[in-house]
Amino acid sequence: MKKTRILIDTDLGDDVDDAAAFMLAFSSPELELAGVTTVFKDTEKRAQMVRDLLELWGQPSVPVAAGYGRALIERRFDETEEPIQYGILRHPWETGAAPGQRGETSPEGELRADDLILRSLKEDEDLVILAMGAMTNLAVACIRDPERMRRAKVIGMGGAFLNSQPEWNIICDPEAARIVMETVEDLVMMGLDVTKYLKIGEERLDAWRRRGDERMDYFLAGVEAFQKATGYPVTFHDVLLVAYLLDEQVVSLKKGEFTVELGGGLTRGTMVDRTGYYEIDPPVRGSFRFADRVDLERFFRILDERF
Repeated sequence: MKKTRILIDTDLGDDVDDAAAFMLAFSSPELELAGVTTVFKDTEKRAQMVRDLLELWGQPSVPVAAGYGRALIERRFDETEEPIQYGILRHPWETGAAPGQRGETSPEGELRADDLILRSLKEDEDLVILAMGAMTNLAVACIRDPERMRRAKVIGMGGAFLNSQPEWNIICDPEAARIVMETVEDLVMMGLDVTKYLKIGEERLDAWRRRGDERMDYFLAGVEAFQKATGYPVTFHDVLLVAYLLDEQVVSLKKGEFTVELGGGLTRGTMVDRTGYYEIDPPVRGSFRFADRVDLERFFRILDERF
């Protein structure tokens, strides 16, 4: 079986869907994790959490590089803020990096997230990048090597394409998202339009609690920390990226010509449709695709069989 090699760019440590996406990938022999990069706020601590998860799943040799905690332009967030789930870390370690340096180096040396992204694409042009957070790392890679990133295959979670509201991953760094959307030709986005339906009910959570499995218990500790801190429901946004790799029929895709709005108090970070609205069936330039429907039965069947 030929495996699909993936690199995950993640803000693991706040919402629990990142960890769930990793777990689904680990449980799928069709996929091979080639590398992980971290993005948004304290990326060094996020990298610690990634290594902890990799060790728990017996994959400690997967390369990990901390990325950029700050957005390219707007400094809306404290880049030293600790991830919500950081308290569940089994093996914490300290890097000694000053707050202003976090996200620029990794414990292995000077390897940055954009270095690992570009190196991985150079080694394997068929690599698939799964973007599960703000797109800062990918944007820096686009700036450094636009031709290589133009040919990259990227599947991202972010945006809202059937609504005019900004979505979290995009609003965290709108300029980065716009750079990626204008550079990467093979880009597929799973927006909030479809991922918001992927809520995990108490029945499934209770069934997972009854397993008595060390890996699942670690995940559930993160769920408890997340819900205690936010009160939000468990929603598997990022998991849809992995599910799509396993079964493309889990969503329907639609071609579109979108850009990211960079101004406006209410509209900054929103997706703007640039097709000719005056036309009944306007032509669409480019190859960008976004999900407009999700097959919930297929998604939860994948989850129940593998997760």
